Amino acid sequence: MSVRVALLGCGRWGEKLLRALSENARARVVAVADVDRGRLARARALAPRARLVRTLDEALAARVDAVVVATPAASHAELALRALEAGADVFVEKPLALSAAQADRCAARAAALGRVGMVGHLLRYHPSVVHLVALARERRLGDLVSFSAARLSTGGAGGGARSALWTLGPHDLSVLSALDPSPLVEARAHLSPGGEHVTLSARLESGLTAQIELCSSSPTKERRLRLAGSARVALFDDVRAPDRLALLDARGAAAGALLVERADRDALARVVEGREVEVPWREPLSVEIEHFLRCVEDRAPPLTPLDEGAAVVRILERVEATLAPFEARAAAAG
Repeated sequence: MSVRVALLGCGRWGEKLLRALSENARARVVAVADVDRGRLARARALAPRARLVRTLDEALAARVDAVVVATPAASHAELALRALEAGADVFVEKPLALSAAQADRCAARAAALGRVGMVGHLLRYHPSVVHLVALARERRLGDLVSFSAARLSTGGAGGGARSALWTLGPHDLSVLSALDPSPLVEARAHLSPGGEHVTLSARLESGLTAQIELCSSSPTKERRLRLAGSARVALFDDVRAPDRLALLDARGAAAGALLVERADRDALARVVEGREVEVPWREPLSVEIEHFLRCVEDRAPPLTPLDEGAAVVRILERVEATLAPFEARAAAAG
């Protein structure tokens, strides 16, 4: 029997979720809610049998089993809580909320009500990232030393450093938590001189260091990860080679050179045969939606529960507090 799903929000990303839901035989999209009639008209082509409505209450009236929340981030927590209270399982796009208090409340209510609650940390479902996490957990890289990433988007989305932090940051923070769940000892953000890039720096109790560069208005699109261990270094470039990992001898990787260095990009292009791992490809969004639907059917905990979403929000909130003095200093200098 299909899972009866309502989608809240059919903007750019909501439309992608609707397509993935419509293509999955486990799902039956019974309602799509959006305040924009033009978006609802586009939704009709992907979900011709769904009710097209404007509110959550109207969507819930379709007797749904699960609700997928893909509205603007400021409304995520409120809508998720209302759906949970109505007896639905929920999938919430990242970030789960814009405050740790809201995120914790969502996670607590899902647990108390016995509902499936999952946050859309998409990168955790990317086949190459799944393989990278497995390599790390199997200690194939040795002791983990440093994690670095560059997540730069084109299009001039605007919103500045805070927007990049909350929009792009959850991806790499969720991967970092999967690689090493130990608590953060230090975490702060730094602005580039022009204020377009924000770099998140962190150190975990285990000793693992992390540096993540984020930008929502870059001239080029970059999606790169570098995980250095005492024995080997793993490189992943989602733009140039999404279906493979490069594995290199450490050769001093304990020093933790950053992925943003040009040398790392060149290294990925020069990987010799036998040091490149090909990973069977499947669209991460399809994997993610399939996982959520199976969890609803089996009443199983998801790979990325609301607890993880709340943990990422706590880090973002903590890091954002360190960003404020840098922004103020930049404004004064200008």
